Amino acid sequence: MHMKCRWVLALAAAAAILAGESCSSSHVPANSSLMWIATQDDRQVRTYTISLEKGSVLAVGNSNGNPAATGVQPVEMALTPDGRTMFIVNSGGNGTAGSITAYTLNADGSLKAAGSGVAAGETPISLAVDPGGKFLFVANQGTSGDVTSGTVSVFSISGTSLTEVAGSPFPTEVPGDVSGTGPSAVAASPAGNFVYVANAFNSTVESFSFDSSGALTLIARYSAGTNPSGLAFSRCAGVTSSTATAACPGADGNDLFVSNSGSNNVTIFSACIQASGTCSAPDGTLAEIPSGSPVASGVGPAGILIDPTNDFVYVVNRGSDQVSQYQYSPVTGVLTFLDNASGGASVFSGGITANISNQTNTFNWVVVTNNGASNVSIFHVALSGRLAPLASGAFPLKGQPSAILLR
Repeated sequence: MHMKCRWVLALAAAAAILAGESCSSSHVPANSSLMWIATQDDRQVRTYTISLEKGSVLAVGNSNGNPAATGVQPVEMALTPDGRTMFIVNSGGNGTAGSITAYTLNADGSLKAAGSGVAAGETPISLAVDPGGKFLFVANQGTSGDVTSGTVSVFSISGTSLTEVAGSPFPTEVPGDVSGTGPSAVAASPAGNFVYVANAFNSTVESFSFDSSGALTLIARYSAGTNPSGLAFSRCAGVTSSTATAACPGADGNDLFVSNSGSNNVTIFSACIQASGTCSAPDGTLAEIPSGSPVASGVGPAGILIDPTNDFVYVVNRGSDQVSQYQYSPVTGVLTFLDNASGGASVFSGGITANISNQTNTFNWVVVTNNGASNVSIFHVALSGRLAPLASGAFPLKGQPSAILLR
């Protein structure tokens, strides 16, 4: 990769996205993260950069962020591990089926749509890519009245091409269920071959294994809080000696955080995804941590943001338009509440940048989409983990921002 610009270590992932391209053609400022934002009313995804030092935002490609078309109601994004392909899940609506749209990245980080999208199950709402970049998992929420509608679609990935694997979509309902489960979030384990699904309609989390073909096998079902709607693994979950970094020299508690939108709290599970003192044989099972779970959040918690270099966790609360802030203990798994930050109007989702730092300050940012205000709120992450709003205020956008991804 012939790149001679001075990229900071925290932006290695962004550099990987631009692999093979010269810095002179990328136009990504030094010490910046790429930021993609999808808007629901005009069905577009736009590309920006955000300065890690100042929090300022610049459009990429042209003054409008070089928009690319999405499907109906884009709600979540995921990048493949090599940083070359993005997928967006579009939940559909008004008689339009949901879909998965695929994109390649241009030299400047903006997106180029690849095809018109592929169908998933009923009301696809969340997606995840396995660490090997082989499979895309899609949670299809379905309806509570249909006991067969809650499923997980699995696709094999080849560039921007998706091929549904044999047996997909896989059911999340089990014999004896009297209603749909309502899969609302999906997460692939950072180590091992496990997938976790949060079910909003029956307030459970399910663990699955997947084989070399991508086929899912249910391992177990666990009680969570009421209406779980978000999943995220702890910062150093799954780290091994071969994947260790300065920020993550070893694995933490391999903890899985579950936001419960109906009970306004976060459940914390320890996941048996790699051998440890509490996990002799990785089998994908979950165990709620013995104390400190659940922990209170704001109203209607949804997305969970994990600081990539520090032990902070942020939860986006759609009901109270806030971001709850926590200190994470990698030893106990406990989240200690720090503060709530006020978002904007109809907060929908959020993202967090990479981090650069010196001895007196940190330079990373939390960005929250305000679906009802056509803007995003930007917060600086202080050394304490608390969030401070950008002094210049919210950044205006066209449309109703929903999905966001920063890298």
